[in-house]
Amino acid sequence: MEWSDDLGGMRIRFSRDTDSPADIIVEFDIRARELLSEKPRLKIEFVTQRLKSKWQGLVLRGGNRDKKTAFNGEFPIDTFRQTFELKNAPFFDFSGEEIESFCVAKLYNRGSTGEKRVPNPFPLSRSQTQGAAEIIQPKDVFDRSHNWTQLPDEIKKEAIQKSFLSGCIFAAVLVWGISIEIWTWRRFDDFPLLMWLLTLGSSFWGVFFYRTRALQDYIDIDKSQTIRLSPRPNRSYSWSDIVSGTTKIDLNAATFRIVCCNRERYRYLRSAGQTSVWDDRSHEFNSLLLHETRVGLIPADSTLTDYLPKADEISFDAMFANLYPQAMLSEKYGISIYWEVQIIHDKLVDVEIPVPGVDKNWPFEYFFQN
Repeated sequence: MEWSDDLGGMRIRFSRDTDSPADIIVEFDIRARELLSEKPRLKIEFVTQRLKSKWQGLVLRGGNRDKKTAFNGEFPIDTFRQTFELKNAPFFDFSGEEIESFCVAKLYNRGSTGEKRVPNPFPLSRSQTQGAAEIIQPKDVFDRSHNWTQLPDEIKKEAIQKSFLSGCIFAAVLVWGISIEIWTWRRFDDFPLLMWLLTLGSSFWGVFFYRTRALQDYIDIDKSQTIRLSPRPNRSYSWSDIVSGTTKIDLNAATFRIVCCNRERYRYLRSAGQTSVWDDRSHEFNSLLLHETRVGLIPADSTLTDYLPKADEISFDAMFANLYPQAMLSEKYGISIYWEVQIIHDKLVDVEIPVPGVDKNWPFEYFFQN
């Protein structure tokens, strides 16, 4: 890799340990002879931040970036060239649609400070393909009327009861507010009016939500089995390893897919009036279709894996060969892996089983497989 620019009389260069690629070997080249007799302090930080063109709010609020200190201390210098190792440093230079990641070295010596970026590119070739929505979030085409009629009677009855209850709450709250002319209370306090409007909105939303939500209940999925799975490279899986559940209706001509992508994770400052809140956001890229199979009729009350092809060998090798490794600098900032199981039908609402990689520990070396 390349040397950094001069850092107060020395340069720094990174390289990866071939046997343990998550570890970084730090080499420094002394250019100022006087450093040999002093004990300067070196600090190495990894930084992930939103692109500066998209920064929000006051810089001092810190919501636009996070950083991690990998090394901070004095070190003896007795030769012009020395090396030391940063253990478990799965970070690398990156510039995407929303974030950038880089490494900064700071040298403190006799009250002066030098600061430079140290080149730290990912050592393997990786693309940054956009348009992930076509694979990760395909357009859900379905027939609402057909979907509703296919649902078991008990599911439809429960959805209707909840929608009716929401409608009753909406009507009661509306009549109560009008009867007491709640809008006239603003001369004293806005809070009662705001709570009245919030209750109206949520109850009105419930009238439609419960019927729409019920459209997915044609299948009962145990998502915990999928979420617990931690795929490894150079290994094949069967459908029974990945999904578990039963269908409540006759499910005909459904497509089962496994997809994955990288995510740029960052924070976004959402403002409403005089209130501002930092929200977690993500941008998806490098989407891949890992596996797809179309299944004929799965009778009602049947276990899915009894009808999914038992001969299918499902591999995640393409994920490890094509995506960037997970490099989360903190819970809010970094690059993560995301994969999901999709059940797609042209007349029924699609069902997804999401597995956010941010909750997983993806070893860096998995992405260096041959």
